[in-house]
Amino acid sequence: MFNSEIWKRQAQIVCDVLQKAPAFDKNFLLPASEFTARQQKVWTMLQKEGFDCGIVYSDEHYCGDVPYLAGNTNIIVEPVAAVIAKNGLYFIAGLESGIVAEQFCHRSGVKIRKVDILRVDDKDYPRHLLRPRDIIEEACGGKPRNIALLTTRSLFPLGLFNTLREYVGEENIRDLSLSYYRIKYEKSELEMRLIEDSCRISDSMLEGMLRILRPGLTETQVAQWGYCIANELGAEDMGFKVMVTSGGNNRTIVARASNRVIREGDIVHIGVSPKRDGLCGAQRASVMCVRKPEDVTKDYRMWMDFLKGAYHTAVTEFETIAKNGLPGYLHEQAMIDYYEAQAPALRKKSGLPLEHFSALKGYVTSHNSGYTECQECYGALSCDFKDPLANTMVLMLDVGLKGFYDTWDDVAIPGLDYIVIEKTAGKFGKQVRILNQLPVDLQPFVGEAF
Repeated sequence: MFNSEIWKRQAQIVCDVLQKAPAFDKNFLLPASEFTARQQKVWTMLQKEGFDCGIVYSDEHYCGDVPYLAGNTNIIVEPVAAVIAKNGLYFIAGLESGIVAEQFCHRSGVKIRKVDILRVDDKDYPRHLLRPRDIIEEACGGKPRNIALLTTRSLFPLGLFNTLREYVGEENIRDLSLSYYRIKYEKSELEMRLIEDSCRISDSMLEGMLRILRPGLTETQVAQWGYCIANELGAEDMGFKVMVTSGGNNRTIVARASNRVIREGDIVHIGVSPKRDGLCGAQRASVMCVRKPEDVTKDYRMWMDFLKGAYHTAVTEFETIAKNGLPGYLHEQAMIDYYEAQAPALRKKSGLPLEHFSALKGYVTSHNSGYTECQECYGALSCDFKDPLANTMVLMLDVGLKGFYDTWDDVAIPGLDYIVIEKTAGKFGKQVRILNQLPVDLQPFVGEAF
């Protein structure tokens, strides 16, 4: 049942957080010159590879590839594609997504063309509507000899692919997404400005949500204040929906908020990823829902102390790689080595076997970002990443510890479902800077609303 007194107390706490939050130019958008430069880089790559055009695709969930060339499409539900060729960039947009694109995309110089994008390979496709081939020929100045997929085949929709295959033949279609993603990997000064805006907004979101945290709230009630703060500060969207998980829900690792009631003593994980003009950073943290930091349990403190050490190692290793121009794969190997090196001491302290301890990391420690929070499809410093790092780039440093192995029932650490520290790192030449300004240990923010 709604409790007005508790809600008003939370509102006052959030008000206090907002009053000290940094101010952002909410009207700042990437200029036309940014998109001209991007499009020229991609077109130059396509010409070098011998292709007449390239096709990108995005939907509401996988939303990075089209906005990079065309600007923040702000689409909802209906997907969008675009073709780049000698005559410029053209939308192959859905009937509604094409209308929405009018809002922000004219600055990129894209020509807006509309198709029934969900039915492009339907035998009963409406005759009065444009087809993708009509738009491609307008962009190319005639029928192309070949077509490059700039969005990876694993995400490119089958219906659109079928129309392209019928149009030019499958032998004349090639996946060049890796080359496209390498171009996107290098960030501009303005991209980094917007990503840093996102990170500073995430600071306020996380601080506000932690300060209002108290037993008896549902996860969704905590999440509502994250959205409130983000929108107040100028975030139009999220790289992912606000994450609030507690107790056993932490085993999901990355789930959005549910209506589970948070109890005193629960471990609570919060994650946020506000967007500025389509670009995002992120921040995640785990705390214990207790009145004051001294009330956290001995076991929880032990695991969090380990994780703070892991995070420090992640930052230090990334700094070393950036400074010395080392291969990116060394980062993940160093993190695996750190977990394994700490395992004997943790076994002794906990009395647990902790077999294959590095498997409890959960996933690769780093990943790329930009127009998506983690679906850039390139650039995570995994053990098989042998490409050079970009000169200017953003990287999520994401250290976690699971309490289970492959399934929820395969328990490795009783009472610990999942804890995490994630912040956004910016690489500027040989220098690395964490773009979030909150401290690593956020437990002192909890307890004000009890």
